[in-house]
Amino acid sequence: MDFKSGLALALLALIAFTLRLAPVFVFPSIDYPDEIFQTIEQAHRLAFGYGVVPWEFEYGSRSWMLPGALAGLIEMSRPLGEGPQVYVPFVGVVLAMLSAAAALCGALWGRRFFGLTGMAIAGLAPAVSIDAAYFGPRTLSEAVAAHILVLGLYVAEPGDAAPGRLRLALGGFLLGLAAMTRVQLAPAIVAIMAWPSGDAYRRRLPPLLGGASIAVLASGALDAMTWGSPFASTWRNFTVNFFDGAAAANGVAPWHGYGDFLLDYWGAGGVVAVLLLALIGARRLPQLLLAAVVILASHSLIGHKEYRFIYPAILLLVLSSGLGLAQLTTWAVEALARQRPGARWSSLACSAMALGFPLLVSLGEATSPAYRELWTRAHAVLRGADFIARLPSVCGIGAFGLHWTQSAGYAHFHHRVPTYWPDNDKSIFRKTKPAFNVLLYSRRPAGAKEFVDASCVDGVCVAVRRGNCVAMPARSRDMPGPTIVGLSH
Repeated sequence: MDFKSGLALALLALIAFTLRLAPVFVFPSIDYPDEIFQTIEQAHRLAFGYGVVPWEFEYGSRSWMLPGALAGLIEMSRPLGEGPQVYVPFVGVVLAMLSAAAALCGALWGRRFFGLTGMAIAGLAPAVSIDAAYFGPRTLSEAVAAHILVLGLYVAEPGDAAPGRLRLALGGFLLGLAAMTRVQLAPAIVAIMAWPSGDAYRRRLPPLLGGASIAVLASGALDAMTWGSPFASTWRNFTVNFFDGAAAANGVAPWHGYGDFLLDYWGAGGVVAVLLLALIGARRLPQLLLAAVVILASHSLIGHKEYRFIYPAILLLVLSSGLGLAQLTTWAVEALARQRPGARWSSLACSAMALGFPLLVSLGEATSPAYRELWTRAHAVLRGADFIARLPSVCGIGAFGLHWTQSAGYAHFHHRVPTYWPDNDKSIFRKTKPAFNVLLYSRRPAGAKEFVDASCVDGVCVAVRRGNCVAMPARSRDMPGPTIVGLSH
């Protein structure tokens, strides 16, 4: 790689990484409770020995692979300090780096297909994508799996000379790892690996399958060690959601629900532009669009729908549209060169307009009403939980007006004390208030005059009372709440 290409790649990496730090340091929020309780909370349990156990980890329908990896990052952060003010941003920074690396794949594909200008155009689209900036550093299986998938596809499909067997095996391993991180992506990954490659098909498929098998078998072995049988989390997740209706209990949407999501977040013009450009980009790398379509189609068949579920498809569409924009720009520059030989300024203006297009699209999406809500979702709760983590002499925590799934968990509280969730039940609050000296509330309960507000952000407050706490179970028949393990009373 020459100096100009290296400089351009470094600049794109800096842009992508910086934007992905926004949800970590500027707009901390919780997209969905799974971001806490299915991943970082379980990592906290592994690292510190206590935390909330959601029903999925009681039933064994979630793999320990991602929580285990996050626990490893928490351990790596210990030399930097103690507490969520250290390990939470550390985890976010590492995941932002992973997301930025996936974005750079677009730049590298662009360079191989279209040269330096194509590298800048194809790389800028995923680098400044607001969806990638928002989801990039989050501890969601959808986000982590999406970035691993893109890296695996790039390793297996660099876009220039045919990769060797070792590289294909590594690409297969990453694709298999993505499938095990988010099993719902398996149909798309199968489609990628089965995509015909002419005479090289028989040469490519065995190492791809071999690498993927290593990741799949490792995941099965982890389930055997943690849940008692290979792939237990996969088949339990399938049965509890498809036969017992656990996912549908959280709401269902029509088959076109994801199209509605895209219209809300991108706008009609954005949807049309991205899809058309993605179609053009598929001329060079059809696997991107193929995988996106399979993800959208397979998820549309499932009643329960959330925007985060299709983030992998969104990332693939953005990457393909970046290649399409680079291709369109190349055609335009060539046409201008034929009509007006030597008209260099016209070509530069065309390239500049192409570079400005993804910036305008991302700016429009970032400031849309739908995204403004995402940027601030549960922001106040996070601020309150992080304030609690810095308080001394905490002997119990209560949360009023907040269901336990709306809290930030012990991953943010980080005090090894019981937590009580009266929700909106005043009688449970009166019964349990002697057991805690810190109260997090969105609606101040009656009978809390002994609690003095210490911090308030956007209607969510932390109040503290003097004195000790009375020992009391955090959960019982008349005090519903999540299972909490590893506490000292």
